[in-house]
Amino acid sequence: MKIACLQFAPVLGEVQRNIDHATSMIAKLKPEDVDVLVLPEMAFTGYVFTSKDHIRPYLEDAETGPSIKWAKAQAIRLNAHVQVGYPEKRVVNKTEPFKEEYYNSVAFVSPQGVLLKTYAKHFLYYTDENWAEEGPSFESMPIEGLGQVGFGICMDVNPYQFKTPFSEFEFSSFHFGARSKLLLCSMAWNKGEEAPKKEKVVPKSKSAKSKARLENEQKQTSESADVPRAAETEGSENNGDDSVEAEDEDEEWEDELDEEEIKRQALELQYETIHYWAVRMSPFYKQQQQAAGKEPFLETYLAIANRLGTESGVLFVGSSCVIKLTKEGPELVGALSSDKEGILLVETTD
Repeated sequence: MKIACLQFAPVLGEVQRNIDHATSMIAKLKPEDVDVLVLPEMAFTGYVFTSKDHIRPYLEDAETGPSIKWAKAQAIRLNAHVQVGYPEKRVVNKTEPFKEEYYNSVAFVSPQGVLLKTYAKHFLYYTDENWAEEGPSFESMPIEGLGQVGFGICMDVNPYQFKTPFSEFEFSSFHFGARSKLLLCSMAWNKGEEAPKKEKVVPKSKSAKSKARLENEQKQTSESADVPRAAETEGSENNGDDSVEAEDEDEEWEDELDEEEIKRQALELQYETIHYWAVRMSPFYKQQQQAAGKEPFLETYLAIANRLGTESGVLFVGSSCVIKLTKEGPELVGALSSDKEGILLVETTD
């Protein structure tokens, strides 16, 4: 089986731009290259929405929304199964009183362009709670050509609301019991920041080098201006434009990291992220060891497509990967970095 995980940085609310970007990234893929293509959670809308009103313009129905249309078209083109995350709108009562419910969902589409499954995120993250309903349950189903397939979205792999014991492993325990042979997880996994309750503009990080550059630009502007700089800036407001910033004597300026340090930090973040995901699959190792000789051996592949980028101060950590879950423990089949866009292509040994 050939699995592809697409990792990219969508821009919040720029659906067509994100669709075009993803399309260009997979343009060179051919039908013989992939059997299953997995995209991140809420791939084309972005993730950090702060309320029902904020996300309402971007909601999609499960059959005709832009994310599902894209998935169907690419599934047919590649003759492959495609999973994509999107914000779903369900009309639960068409008559008075009219009622809609919103879900953080994934669509799973067949190579013939048929929607096989709509799965709604069961465990909600803080950000989801701003607007989404909780999905009813974890789900696994037999898929022709793939076997028993389980679906997951980001927070699903964590303890419920971070309140249940870590050792319960609700997601992986469910799928071990369901005998899922393939787990497909669409993610918007971040460094753990809780998203804001309202939109905010986050200033770009500054370094000692950029401080010196800014001071030089301000000096040149002041010398060439017809009026004193103090008069120019008095009463002005900072509207989030980093090209004009008021000086703050107490502001801390950090030195820019060199290339080697950036690589080291990216690698460390990738390791920590993938290690955590592997730990959360513990039932596939421990329960099989305990049941050795009593039940048929279950070998499962976990495919994770995570996103990159920053929204409202929330940093997403990439590290898309495929992990083979064996009786002996996790085996990393392939992974992308924590800070670069790309396509992970792996072929399983089954």
